[in-house]
Amino acid sequence: MSQQIPNATLNNLTYQAVIPQKVTDHLEEYISQEIYVQIAVIKGKEKVSTEVAINKYFSSNHFRDLAEGRPYDHFIEGLMDKCLGKLKNSPMRNKQTDDPTIIELQNKLNKLSSEELDNTYWEIETGEFFTGEQIKELEEMRNNLISKLIIKENSKKDSVLKIITGFCKTYEKLCQKKYPEAPLPLEILKSVN
Repeated sequence: MSQQIPNATLNNLTYQAVIPQKVTDHLEEYISQEIYVQIAVIKGKEKVSTEVAINKYFSSNHFRDLAEGRPYDHFIEGLMDKCLGKLKNSPMRNKQTDDPTIIELQNKLNKLSSEELDNTYWEIETGEFFTGEQIKELEEMRNNLISKLIIKENSKKDSVLKIITGFCKTYEKLCQKKYPEAPLPLEILKSVN
């Protein structure tokens, strides 16, 4: 019996979901915040409208890095650095502790085979463990984002504008939940509603 893999989105960019939702949410929040802050800085420094600030963002180094998939590259590099195979001979494997995170890590270290340890990566922020297959999925998500952020002609620029605006909306919605009194300099949600 084959397992049905649901579709998921990272700001309207669809992919097959094997990656835990907690990690997808974490990545989306990180990318959205980075984009939002950069556009807000442009808007504040240059005293321009949000739309003009977004258009200026397209010529920034930050957008170039985003369009080259750097947020994903940094995330993937962080995962690769935390391969459990590196901890095979760690004295921590059998050390007594009350820390639930360390206990979970010890369980993985003591229950997985050597080959499985070499193919298991720990994402510290969310506490999730990844396999090489899930890292490949992250690479696909990165490649999907890269393909959507290529600006060649005006019609394509409109779709990129929608994607960037989507990330900004996501960040404002998140801020409304977490920090309802905080000012939102881009006021993207106000302009949409």
